[in-house]
Amino acid sequence: MPPVPSLPNTRVGSRWRSILVQLVVFACVGAAFNVLYGLLYVLLREQLAAQPANALALVLSTIAGTFGHRYVTFGVRGTERTVQHQALGLALLAFSLAVTAGALWVLDATVAEPSRRQELAVLIAANLGTGLVRFCAFRVAMVGHRRSMDASGTTGSNVSATRAP
Repeated sequence: MPPVPSLPNTRVGSRWRSILVQLVVFACVGAAFNVLYGLLYVLLREQLAAQPANALALVLSTIAGTFGHRYVTFGVRGTERTVQHQALGLALLAFSLAVTAGALWVLDATVAEPSRRQELAVLIAANLGTGLVRFCAFRVAMVGHRRSMDASGTTGSNVSATRAP
């Protein structure tokens, strides 16, 4: 069996390694904000019914998570485009909810009595897929904009040199 080729130490190889590192950081930041979601849900559930507690915990953790991804994952500093990034984060939340609800609907339509394990497996797969969509959308919105700022020479304090793609 031939050896698996590695990415050459070129600009393209370096770019892919950078994207992979960003993806790993994105996953870690996302995991931290999923823990925040869980904690918020538990706290809110003391005063609210399950659905409102879930919705509020999701919205609050999504807003916090978008700030976290801006700063930690993509190195976006300052307040420029914060509203656009938050709107994107909330739109992606709606997309994720639609995909996960649809995935559960398909499971329920195709399996007479799905087990909790089957539901969990479908939700994990759907969330992994929507997580990749989320990463790509945030990367285009945050890194793509930063590149155009770099090209125009107006980087200022909104761009971190340590997070170059």
